Amino acid sequence: MRRFWLLLGLAATLLLWLWQTRHPQNTPESGSAAARTAAEPGYVAVNAELIDTGEDGQPQYRLQAARIEQSAPGADVVLTAPQFQYQGPTSWTVTAQSGNLPAAAQRIDLSGDVLIVGTRVGADALRIRSSAVSVDLAQQQLDTSAAVAIEWGRNTLAGIGLHANMIHDSLRLESQVHGEFAR
Repeated sequence: MRRFWLLLGLAATLLLWLWQTRHPQNTPESGSAAARTAAEPGYVAVNAELIDTGEDGQPQYRLQAARIEQSAPGADVVLTAPQFQYQGPTSWTVTAQSGNLPAAAQRIDLSGDVLIVGTRVGADALRIRSSAVSVDLAQQQLDTSAAVAIEWGRNTLAGIGLHANMIHDSLRLESQVHGEFAR
């Protein structure tokens, strides 16, 4: 996880340096440096991909986004069209309209048409839909208290709230569970 934040910090520093070298320094005509800094983001990365590796050096998860933005050092990181991928016994891909990386947490909060797809060789893909999901990066778990719809093959389940462990390939619907299983 430290590598993730280190890569994110390095990317931010590089982007800020590139931006500063392409824009002239503050002049009396352009206003104060404090006013300019308050109106500009700390960094913005477009079509970015962050990869975290496990202790074996192999990719553990990938985070891609159309846009990654942090308004100031220490502020939350805002994601546009994020896609999170975890490689384990089951490959998990999570997409959403937007996301948020709280500054002091090891999680991604995703919202807007969240789609979670789990694929495993020789099995039907598992599709989970919800309006919001939180991904715990350290524990490799997904949680939501929102309504959830699950499909795999011709089978469907619906409920309120979900806890999923990507390491152990386990899912638990929390309440109001209804389902239909086809033969």
